[in-house]
Amino acid sequence: MADGVRDISTKGLIEIMSHEGVCLSPYLDSVGVWTIGVGITKYDGKDPKTMGNITIDQAIQMFKDRIGAYVAPVRALPLARSNLLNQAQFDALVSFCYNVGPGNLANLCRDRTTQQIGEAFSLYHKPPEITERRDKEQRLFKSGIYSSNGKVLVFPVSASHKPIYSRGYELDVSKYFAPAKPKDSPAATAGPPSPMPTQTVQPPSAWAAFFMAIAKLFGRK
Repeated sequence: MADGVRDISTKGLIEIMSHEGVCLSPYLDSVGVWTIGVGITKYDGKDPKTMGNITIDQAIQMFKDRIGAYVAPVRALPLARSNLLNQAQFDALVSFCYNVGPGNLANLCRDRTTQQIGEAFSLYHKPPEITERRDKEQRLFKSGIYSSNGKVLVFPVSASHKPIYSRGYELDVSKYFAPAKPKDSPAATAGPPSPMPTQTVQPPSAWAAFFMAIAKLFGRK
């Protein structure tokens, strides 16, 4: 926890992706807003209408780049700063904020206890197609149950710029959020140790050999 305040978990990130779904082409959402990737709109600093097709790697990177703007309002809540939210509750509020914005997050949490916030999720069921998501966020907040198993749905987009939900396919995105492997230590990457240099023993000179022989002769008993 940075500064003693929670941050969103990997499970929370994947949970949001599972609610949003992924489209790799620009599309019009249920209220006519141009969107791409993991719910990215012009309000996130990009114009999906002009982007064309993207890859899943690009979609996830855009999501990672933007999620901080929705984590920050949750971290700023008095309940979060007092560490009165558990991880599941924190993740549920980030998902809620990603969906309806910081203003509605503030309204949801204002002058409410954690128990009251859990009940108040049910006040935000518009448009009707958001009901299933809101119910899952409420269950996560109240019971700590994540609905995602690491997989999200990826949807193709029709010529009329609408997601084709009947042709969606599952994609396991866990690997995109796996912690980076530590770099090999210098000892692990170094080559085999250099052999110790050998010392060449020089043979004695002729005079040295002569005196050694005389010494041996007189040294005998």
